[in-house]
Amino acid sequence: MLRQARAITQLVGSYAYDARRFVRFSGIVKSSKLEVLESHIVMDFHRVEKGLTLPEPRPWFGRETVERLLANCVRYAALDGHDKAILAGALGALREYKHKFQSSPNEWWSAIEPDFEKLASSTPEFENSVGGTEPLLLSGNKLDEWNFSKFARSRSSIRNFSERSVDLGVIQSAIADAQTTPSVCNRQAARVRIFAQGEFANKVLQTQNGNRGFGHTASHVLVVTSDLSAFLTPGERNQGYIDGGMFAMSLIYGLHGAGVGSCPLNWSTVKSQDLRLRKLIGLPDEEIVIMMIAIGYPSDDAVVTASPLRNFDRVLLSHGQVQTKSPGSA
Repeated sequence: MLRQARAITQLVGSYAYDARRFVRFSGIVKSSKLEVLESHIVMDFHRVEKGLTLPEPRPWFGRETVERLLANCVRYAALDGHDKAILAGALGALREYKHKFQSSPNEWWSAIEPDFEKLASSTPEFENSVGGTEPLLLSGNKLDEWNFSKFARSRSSIRNFSERSVDLGVIQSAIADAQTTPSVCNRQAARVRIFAQGEFANKVLQTQNGNRGFGHTASHVLVVTSDLSAFLTPGERNQGYIDGGMFAMSLIYGLHGAGVGSCPLNWSTVKSQDLRLRKLIGLPDEEIVIMMIAIGYPSDDAVVTASPLRNFDRVLLSHGQVQTKSPGSA
């Protein structure tokens, strides 16, 4: 009973610890922070982009979104440290929006168009901006040439690394590929820190419970986090973990594609452990830890766990029309 009571106390304290962090650093209350304004801009210009990809977008759709987006872009451009690529992307989306419907002039757009043109002319990156829509690059036939099933099934977690170091460029390339991972309204909250094999990496690993006996042999340790500034509503309180987890899986696949082995190291931890890591690596309060990943080239004699999969009918629980029992049926 005493052990259960301690566990419950720890559980409640850790939930409160997480909740306080979300309340303090998410975009719900930090509305004046540059990163939060940036998240609003990314969310709205992605809304515009999504509307433009529809088969028959309604002319001049989303007035409230478009007006808010432009006003926020004007505010954002005036702030030191703004990301020029994001500003240019938003303006690129508005440019395509304008061109899409310019054959049928609109009064409210005409009223804000001078602000758009003024901001666009003062943003050099705008001319080459990537924003709006683009053609689908891969045809169905090309996709057929890929064998993702074979690729995915060939990946296993590695716990026996060789002495060969992974080049930083290989890691950076995998991170860049992982940036294509879907995220809520394309807000891309995932962050990565890289620690090369050595004394400090070992200290990082000591804050995690599942790497004893092999973690120190990894070429690098990656710490994947999510920035809470990207999340703007109470309903998004868990979105950092969802987006961050998806990003981490893409990163693992990117490394696997480059021949680099990896072992995800879970961060299912409590307040005291989280605080130790934060203090050690200087992690900002607005970021939450998703996981660590130990990476390296597998040793020549590496073996992996067989790890049989669950029966498929325990994963796919229904398909087609859902069958429900009538009241009183057995």
